[in-house]
Amino acid sequence: MSFITAKLEEVKNNPFRTDEAYVYDQHKIDSLKESIETTSFWENLLARKTKAGVIQLAYGHHRLEALRQMVDSGIEKYKEIKINVRPDNQLTDEMMLKILVQENKDDWRDIPQNLCMSLLQVKAHIMNILNSCTDVAEFFKRMGTSAPAMKMDARSFARFKNEGIGASTIAQFLGETWSRQTIQDALKLIEAGEQSDTLRKLAETLPNVTLAHRFSKLMTKSVDGKGAEKTIETFDDETQTKAAKKILSNDLSRADVEAAINIVATQAPDAKDPVAALDAIVAKKKEALKAAKEAEKSAAPAKRTPLERVQVAFDVVRELMEKYTFELSKGDLKVIASHIDATQTLLVQVAEAQVQRAEQEAAAKEAVANATAKEAAKAAAANPDGSVNTAVSGKIAKGKK
Repeated sequence: MSFITAKLEEVKNNPFRTDEAYVYDQHKIDSLKESIETTSFWENLLARKTKAGVIQLAYGHHRLEALRQMVDSGIEKYKEIKINVRPDNQLTDEMMLKILVQENKDDWRDIPQNLCMSLLQVKAHIMNILNSCTDVAEFFKRMGTSAPAMKMDARSFARFKNEGIGASTIAQFLGETWSRQTIQDALKLIEAGEQSDTLRKLAETLPNVTLAHRFSKLMTKSVDGKGAEKTIETFDDETQTKAAKKILSNDLSRADVEAAINIVATQAPDAKDPVAALDAIVAKKKEALKAAKEAEKSAAPAKRTPLERVQVAFDVVRELMEKYTFELSKGDLKVIASHIDATQTLLVQVAEAQVQRAEQEAAAKEAVANATAKEAAKAAAANPDGSVNTAVSGKIAKGKK
């Protein structure tokens, strides 16, 4: 690592980050300012220095913005900061893009606006390299460290140049921490948003890109053509607004919206009503909730055994795994697998603890029996005529039990 002291105003944003595309979270910035005032600024920003001498931040844009706001408010000690700077042959454009996209994923999870913008930039970056290459060998050379993960031959190279890349290629570039399904949902959402500005803005209000994509699918009346000739007809702005509000106000899930899509699919072409379909789903959920509460009241509370409690916990895990089948990345699955390994280790430890406890209890019983036998022998020796006093007989009886 190479730390240098730089003027704050000289540190520029990641070249792939624009303030128009990526909004700042002021609440997070305020928290960072409070933290900096309390514990001072930690020198954990990473940047590169271009051949032209420009310092470009790789990650830490919220921390940089917090410092800027503090300087603007009169705290001059942060006009200069120490920053870890590497040459641009170490932090290439490829690395700068990957770092930015991962930072946005960590900061925003899968909020539609930011995730879609990140993936659009990745797609544009790969397509720019693809279009500037004459063959697949040159493409792999230009892709640098990402090349080993990219699956492409001469035939697919030509097809991608003509038709563009999809979710699989983007997922290969970004790595296993990214879900292919999430990327695919984002790309379809981008496509639908290009046909309706209202739909795009409403989709951005939803909590995640998977739900936003289902919303765009629900709002699609018809699709004609393919590729560049593809056109998407959506429902009017009023219907889109009502549907988005209904999804948010009733906390509807991806599965709920998917169920509404299925209802609309059964309606007559001239009578399709996505809002009515959502109303039907909301009513069904309320009825189910009401029935569950009534069943809970009428059912006699049963005390679960320890085994039943553990089984319930595993049932919940299975249910969540099924629910997020297409949203869990390979990295997520590795984390879950590590928890399963830890559970197996715990089972061995529990079994060993039970054996140890059984051995301790047996040893304790044997010790009590031996002590009782010794007392009985001592009492017999003290009373050759065979009479035993009440205190000793009581102890013997207790030892036998």
